[in-house]
Amino acid sequence: MKFIHTADWHLGNTMHDIERSKETEAFLEWLKGEIEAVGAQALVIAGDVFDVVNPSNAAKTQYYKFLASLLKTNCSNVVVVGGNHDSGSLLDAPAEVLSALNIKVVGSINNRNVDDLVVELKDAQENVIGICCAVPFMRDLELEQFYKSVEKPGESQEADSEKTSDEDLLKRLYADVYKRALELRGDRNIPIIATGHLYASNLSGRDSEDGGEVKAENSVDDGVREVIGTLGNVSVDTFPSELDYVALGHIHYASMVAKNPKVRYSGSPFVMGFDEAGFKRYVLAIDVAQGSTPDVKKIEVPRTIRFEQFKGDLATLKKCLRNLEKELIAEPMDAYVDLLLTSGEFVNLSSALEAEEANSHFVVKRHRLSREILRKGVSGIDDAVVTTKQYRKEDYFRMLIAKHLQESDESEVVKSQFDKFIGLFNEAVCKANEG
Repeated sequence: MKFIHTADWHLGNTMHDIERSKETEAFLEWLKGEIEAVGAQALVIAGDVFDVVNPSNAAKTQYYKFLASLLKTNCSNVVVVGGNHDSGSLLDAPAEVLSALNIKVVGSINNRNVDDLVVELKDAQENVIGICCAVPFMRDLELEQFYKSVEKPGESQEADSEKTSDEDLLKRLYADVYKRALELRGDRNIPIIATGHLYASNLSGRDSEDGGEVKAENSVDDGVREVIGTLGNVSVDTFPSELDYVALGHIHYASMVAKNPKVRYSGSPFVMGFDEAGFKRYVLAIDVAQGSTPDVKKIEVPRTIRFEQFKGDLATLKKCLRNLEKELIAEPMDAYVDLLLTSGEFVNLSSALEAEEANSHFVVKRHRLSREILRKGVSGIDDAVVTTKQYRKEDYFRMLIAKHLQESDESEVVKSQFDKFIGLFNEAVCKANEG
C-alpha cells in the first residue's frame, strides 16, 4: 500500500500577523500533484489540520475544497485525525457525510468505541489494501472517560491506589485498536498502520542535513502549543511493535522515534515559528507491506514564503540582511525576518539597521536583544543587585532612561524624565480605552 503521511498544517495560522492563505493554497495544490505523482492510494493527516479550535471560514473552505479535489485522483482513501489545536467536534461534524467518500475523520475519541477507530482502506476497485487505526490527540481525562464508558457492567474496578497511569491507558488503547485491526484483517496479507498526535520521547532526525540545532523539547514560537498531561511524553513501546507503520503528528520536523523506521513524524509543511526557519519541510511517501520495513521517501515541500532568523553581533546582522537582499533581487519572494542581537553594546536595533532595512525586499517582524545585551542597558547598577533585587516594570524604564542620559537612576533629571514618560504613557492608555 502506498500512502502520503503529513500533519500539522495549522490552516489559518497568521504567525506574527503574516497573511499565509496563498502559501497554504500553493501547498495544497502541490500536495495533490505529489499524491498523483507517487500513485498514493491513501492520504493520512495526523492532526492539527487547523491552527485554532474556531478556524476562519477561509481556512475551512481550503480544507474542504482540497478534500473534494482528491475525488478526481486515484487516492481513494483519506484518514484525518484531530490534533491538540483542532476542535474535535468541528472535525467530526461532517464525518458521516465524508465517510461516504472514503474520508475517515476522527476528531476525538469522545462518544466512540474501539471499533470506531479502525477503518479498512480500499483501492479504486474496492479491494481492501490496508487497515488504519485512526487514533487522534486526546487529553488524559478523555482517555480515562473512554475506558470508563466501555467498561462492562459488573467489571471489577482497580483500587485508587492501583489506578492505571495515563500512559498505560494509552498503551492499552493502541493494543486494543491493533487487536481489533487483526480481527478485521483475518488471513488477508495487508498492512496495519496507526496514527497519533502526541509527543514521543527519544526523537531523531533533525540533523545537519536540515540545518540548525535541535529545538529544546518545550520551546515554542507562535505555532506550537504544548501537549497537556502525561500523554505529552510517551515511549516507542506504547505502539505495538507488530504495527507496520505509525504516522505521528505534533512535532514540526521530520523525525523517527527511537530510531524506529516504522514510527515517524512527517513534520509540518510550514514554518510555524522563526525558530523553525532553517529547516526543510517534508511530506512522507510510504510504501508499506505486512511484516516488512516500510520504504519511506521524504519529499521536500517547495518554499513559497521565505522566513529567516539571524543572530549575532551588529556587523553580522547587517551582513546577513545585505546578503538576503541580494538573494531576493535574484529570486523574488515574500520574506520575513527575525533578528536577535547576541553580542556587542546595547543599541536601538531598529535604528542601527535602518540603512539595511530601508527600501528592502524583506520585512523585519522582530528586533530583539539577548538578555546579556539588555543587562548592559541597565549596567549602571551593580551586577549583584541586578540578580537579586525584584524590579517592577517602572524600574526598568527608569534604568533605561538613566542609561541613555548617563545619569544615576536616582538622579533628579532621571526622575523628571521618568515622570514625563509615565504621564504621556498614561494619557495614551486613557485615549485608547476611550476609543
